[in-house]
Amino acid sequence: MAEETAARRRVFGVRAADAYGVDDSPATDHIELSRATRKRLVDGLGVSVRVADALIAARRRRPIRGPSDLEAIKELSAEQVRAIRSRALFAGEEAFHITDVRPVGRAVFSDRPFALRIGFQNPDGGAMAVAAVTVLWAGRPFVVERRLPRTAKTHGTVEVRFDAKRALPVGPAEFQVALYRSDGAQASFRKTFYVLPSNPLALTLSPAGATVTGTWSARGDYHPENDTFLTECTVTIANGDGGAVSMNRRVDWSFWDGPVGSGTRVESGSFNWGGPITVPAHGTWQGGVWFSSPNGSGIYDRYHRKEDMAISIEMTASDGRRISGEITCRVTLAYGVNIIKVGDFGAQEHSDLYAAVDQTRQIYEARDIAFRGIDRRIINNSLAGSFTMLNDDPEFRNLLRSWSVPNDWVDVYVVQKFQWSSYNGMAGDIPGPASKGGDKDGVAVDKSGYADSSGTARLDITTLGKLIGHEVGHYLGLSHTTDSGRLMLANTGVRGTTLTYDEYRLMFPHGFMVFL
Repeated sequence: MAEETAARRRVFGVRAADAYGVDDSPATDHIELSRATRKRLVDGLGVSVRVADALIAARRRRPIRGPSDLEAIKELSAEQVRAIRSRALFAGEEAFHITDVRPVGRAVFSDRPFALRIGFQNPDGGAMAVAAVTVLWAGRPFVVERRLPRTAKTHGTVEVRFDAKRALPVGPAEFQVALYRSDGAQASFRKTFYVLPSNPLALTLSPAGATVTGTWSARGDYHPENDTFLTECTVTIANGDGGAVSMNRRVDWSFWDGPVGSGTRVESGSFNWGGPITVPAHGTWQGGVWFSSPNGSGIYDRYHRKEDMAISIEMTASDGRRISGEITCRVTLAYGVNIIKVGDFGAQEHSDLYAAVDQTRQIYEARDIAFRGIDRRIINNSLAGSFTMLNDDPEFRNLLRSWSVPNDWVDVYVVQKFQWSSYNGMAGDIPGPASKGGDKDGVAVDKSGYADSSGTARLDITTLGKLIGHEVGHYLGLSHTTDSGRLMLANTGVRGTTLTYDEYRLMFPHGFMVFL
């Protein structure tokens, strides 16, 4: 009898769509202790007239520069000091700040133009310059900017509009808001809204927070202790209507080998949530689902073969409306790199090298391939000999034959200089061997060095990060491409950072790839 996947669930509860991010900036109308009137102190801080007068008397004696100055005012209790600290601006603090960010209208709705209203305080009256909003939806950012009138304002709002081309689909959207003054002052604020369905009820699936992949897919996480794959995802029901919606507790789930409905169904089942479900008006309801797939189950077999699948979740409202959502699920694979410095590096060069390696890591993580680890090695000048500068292919092959790290990671030799033809990097083979030793085991790259304006030896971090990723890509099985923006472009000067899905699939079979 074949093993089957077991589903578990947990209710997370409801959350307002216009206050969705638990780590968002708090809405705060700060009070300037150095210039606020008695009424402003009473209304804004919630203190008595007696306390407000004590604050005014204290600031006449000397500026109130911090909590210790508050604590010295005998009319204030410890509780009042704590309350005032959270709302006050002390003398000398930057007073320019964003007070809140709200949607214009009730909410942000899917596939419709919308606008954000940004509240701000600008007591110094500096000329406003630009409002910029960076939007992250499913991890993909874009920026909308608006040039502001230079007319000085001490307090007010500005609006940033998003046209139909920048409308968003259903799901959580994070807005990183910044206001700039012409004198260079900046105020920042983070706000997350759940984009509500215009239809007006929708179910969406997203990766679990701790296992988000670079391509916003759910991750099949391998657990060797019990030889099981665990797939986690979050279920969100969003209600764009003005009335609450009741949902039936039953959930039908299925995994598909290929697109939902047109591929092959791998496994399916159902479960019930633990209690009644009500999705509030213009709000969301959320729960988490865990699928545990043992060895022998259909899902385990697909993951073990490194195949992508899709999860489908379906539920029914009490009024009969049926809603569903789906998300791609895939394993995350990983490889390790041995970074081998050939010849001596300065301290700043060493730091730049590992900043470049971190950029390589980010490039691959964006395509769901992670680093198992980074092993740091050095062949000092006294041992490296002529290998510090590679003059031709035979010398490169001799380097690979002469040195090797005895593990199942890719050897990356960072040499002082490539001095033949126009090369600045070379891979042992396409693909390189999944065994150590010989003249095809590893890649070599030029360290991309230069001297900065102070004469300090530096490395070109961006160029080197892409160069390492490019040569490792060859080792894992990728050939050159001519498409712009791609990591595997031959020309270093125009090389991008993108790895395609087809390239991702080509690297999977390499023997150095393992389940993360």
